Amino acid sequence: MIRIKKYIKRTIVILLIIVALAAIAFKLYTMNYYRADTKTIKEIERAGDVVVKKYDKNTLAFYPKDVTPKAGIVFYPGGKVEYKAYSGFMYKLAERGYLCLLPRMPENLAFLRLDAASNLDLDETKVEKWYIGGHSLGGVAAGQYLSDEYSDGETKFSGLILCASYVTSDLTDSELSTLSIYGSNDGVLNMEKYRENKKNLPDLTEKVIKGGIHSYFGCYGKQSGDGKSKISNEEQLNEAADIVSEWIEKNRK
Repeated sequence: MIRIKKYIKRTIVILLIIVALAAIAFKLYTMNYYRADTKTIKEIERAGDVVVKKYDKNTLAFYPKDVTPKAGIVFYPGGKVEYKAYSGFMYKLAERGYLCLLPRMPENLAFLRLDAASNLDLDETKVEKWYIGGHSLGGVAAGQYLSDEYSDGETKFSGLILCASYVTSDLTDSELSTLSIYGSNDGVLNMEKYRENKKNLPDLTEKVIKGGIHSYFGCYGKQSGDGKSKISNEEQLNEAADIVSEWIEKNRK
């Protein structure tokens, strides 16, 4: 009996040590993330005319100035990237007439807060049509969120916007429209998985930004392993924002 108690205690101690080491390893992993390039973002903001303010304590809102938003976009940031790094992209979209909401994710990982969109009071905005999207792992998380929404009945979103991303959940039974954008020189996106998972996307529109790379959907410098860009960060953001705007306008008609 004593031996059994000692064995149980020893096992519990070992398990606690494993859990503690795993927690430390995870924390060390998430501490190494990409910070927002504030210089590039400030240059974009100086050239535009958008109202930026807190939507709630965890979300930045980008409003088109002096016009009623044509639609709304909730955007999930990429994995291990500071959420403010996508301020430049949201700014470009807001300039084109869209209200954009950019939620901060725990440890910069959208999968730790898949339901971020559900926690936003979208009704108070008076915007009728909403889209959800994300960059890289943020897009994967947004797709998973939509899949969970549909399994519960329905969703408030009309479409999905994927930037250098793909969806692993089957959304083909939904009534969603889907836009997929990636750069021709992307060195991070797993193209084999991208092509394999295209079957999960309904009503797909696919656009490739010539000379674009993975990192330039945000403003955080160049991600490790990415390709060589042939266009500037701002040029890619402008083209991506134009593509999104044209696609939404087409879907609104």
